Amino acid sequence: MFRHVSPKKLVVGTLSLAILCLGTAVTAQADQITVMGLNAPNLRATINITALTAGSITFQVTNVLVPGVTSTLTSVGFELPGTITANTPGVCAPNLAACNNYTLAPVVSNSPGNVPGFNSAVLDWAVLTGPNFAGGNPPGINQNGTATFTIAGGFTGLTQANFLNGAYVRFQSVVDPAFPNVTSDVAHTPVPGVPEPGSLVLLGIGLSAVGLWSKRRQMR
Repeated sequence: MFRHVSPKKLVVGTLSLAILCLGTAVTAQADQITVMGLNAPNLRATINITALTAGSITFQVTNVLVPGVTSTLTSVGFELPGTITANTPGVCAPNLAACNNYTLAPVVSNSPGNVPGFNSAVLDWAVLTGPNFAGGNPPGINQNGTATFTIAGGFTGLTQANFLNGAYVRFQSVVDPAFPNVTSDVAHTPVPGVPEPGSLVLLGIGLSAVGLWSKRRQMR
């Protein structure tokens, strides 16, 4: 036999479920961030860590397609806590068309040089297409392209958050009508995560329940 559940309890229960599921979705995406250009915010890249151990990291870098904008991503570097070393060569996949001048055995530098626009940044290591982080050799990862890097190194004690919070990428060969003076740029600032569609539906259900409860109270 079913018990009568008050609207108030229904609202609280629904909201609790929505918040719980939304929190789960956000947690599931903790291994990925989106970064945008310092001088041309239309430049976007995602970095997704797929594996991390004390001796190796595997991460995917995507140069996000933005209509009307062209660019190529030529350097990926990390500023990490402690003294960190990485080994060359790394491995770039899935093919040369995605890796371009990174090559399938890209150069990994433990002294990648300065980060334009971020004078206080001291990178521990970077995957490069050129002589240093600021001097990449286009093309790298072109827009709408994704390359996967596996890099060996001494990463004991480091978390995914350490890598994602300390990630920098460099764009070159930039053409953006909204920022015509920008031909190269660096991205670092994390862009707040956007809830997945399923999470938005749950949140909508919760908000609808609140509206229904408020309307019933006003009619009394």
